[in-house]
Amino acid sequence: MENNVPREKWLYPDRCMKKWLGWILSDHSAYMEEAAISEQPVLPKPEQTQETINGVLEDAWQNSKIVAVQIGTPYDDLLLPDIEGAVIGHWDDQVYLQLKTGEMKSINAAEIRNVQLLNPDRWWALV
Repeated sequence: MENNVPREKWLYPDRCMKKWLGWILSDHSAYMEEAAISEQPVLPKPEQTQETINGVLEDAWQNSKIVAVQIGTPYDDLLLPDIEGAVIGHWDDQVYLQLKTGEMKSINAAEIRNVQLLNPDRWWALV
């Protein structure tokens, strides 16, 4: 049995979907602010040799350390921020990192310009 009440007998005026638009807009605004912060260009670090990069990545992989990887070619002397995560493996020319968010990211080894080991003060700060 369906219970349809006419609109004029409602106890309060319902705006239907209009009430949801504020939540959608606030979620979108929060996403845009986070994206603007995370995509701030940074100055390039000194370019490392392939042997140095391979050594740091190997050490991080064997000893479960966290690395900061800078990739790309500078444009107007700026690059995107470092990618931080744990090295979880490699295959062919791809290096796989597990990011702080838990997702996995693959990076082409030829695009890496600088790798640094990160030593967090607190191990629980990685989450």
